[in-house]
Amino acid sequence: MKQVILTKYGPPEVLQVKEFENPQPKPNEIRIKVHYAGINFAEIMARMKLYPGGPKPGAVLGGEVSGVVDKIGKDIKDIEVGQNVIGLSMKGSYTSHVCLEPKSIIPIPKNFKLDEAATFPVIYITAYMMMFDLGNLQDGDTFLIHGAGGGVGTAAIQLAKTKDVKIIGTCSSWKHNRLKDMGVDKCIDYTTNDVEKEVMEYTNGKGVDLIIDPVGAKNWKISYKVLGRMGKLIIYGDQNFVKGEKLNPLVAFKELMSMPKYKPTDLMAFNKTVMGYHLGRFQGYEWKVKRSVKNLIAMINDNDIHPIIDNIFPFEKAADAHRHIQNRKNFGKVLLDFTKAWKYLFF
Repeated sequence: MKQVILTKYGPPEVLQVKEFENPQPKPNEIRIKVHYAGINFAEIMARMKLYPGGPKPGAVLGGEVSGVVDKIGKDIKDIEVGQNVIGLSMKGSYTSHVCLEPKSIIPIPKNFKLDEAATFPVIYITAYMMMFDLGNLQDGDTFLIHGAGGGVGTAAIQLAKTKDVKIIGTCSSWKHNRLKDMGVDKCIDYTTNDVEKEVMEYTNGKGVDLIIDPVGAKNWKISYKVLGRMGKLIIYGDQNFVKGEKLNPLVAFKELMSMPKYKPTDLMAFNKTVMGYHLGRFQGYEWKVKRSVKNLIAMINDNDIHPIIDNIFPFEKAADAHRHIQNRKNFGKVLLDFTKAWKYLFF
């Protein structure tokens, strides 16, 4: 099998392809011949040693795959060889083959192709749980999405359009026309505009009901200011740590020192809520994720939602894929294609 290995912490080029023997499934595992693996910003941070508890050198990055079951363990009953599947892989997903237990397998939404399937686990589960489990998004709300042109951002827009809500999106101006085509009501270029002023003017001074924000400390302060009564701010990342292609200790220190502090008395006085979300930290509470996935798939099927795929890179170009995302060039999801890793081989 082919795997993209984190050889050391550093710039994208530390991702190197290595060849290993194919893994053999345990009695309660299936082996997936991977077609596509999703790439997420968390993996860029992990590559740069900015992800607490993240993979160490020698590991395979990634957490989501789509592909075909090509071997099953002797105790597997309800999954068959040849079946198309989605997998959440804590063992890494930048690989041509991966063995997973059935509890890590997700049904593929109807009408999804395999490339679309690989986009599903991280961005859609993240967006859904933030918006509906934590955020309680309701008809009539105003919803602010920071990083609206990214993977989670585009998924959140699609899910939000199943409700009667107003959507504000922040991102670079070159993405605005596409966001408007998706149904975003107000686009703000965070690089040139005063986000706080623009949001408050758009909402007639009332603020917004729900914000999802992966940007970082300075932006979280702005987000808190533009929350309306009963407004909810959900923090799910800190992209400000990522300056340049490898860890910059001074940048990291400044970001840590500028983190906002929220006083319980202020939260009560202004009826505001601040929450955090991390899909990778549900060990022991997987049932909550499974409940959300069931509801999410029904929503996607009922509304015929299809993911926005920006680009698909060959697995040998994983470094280019990381740099593409890190340079904010993507609109939607970026994938790695592993089909050529096994196309001409026999197992």
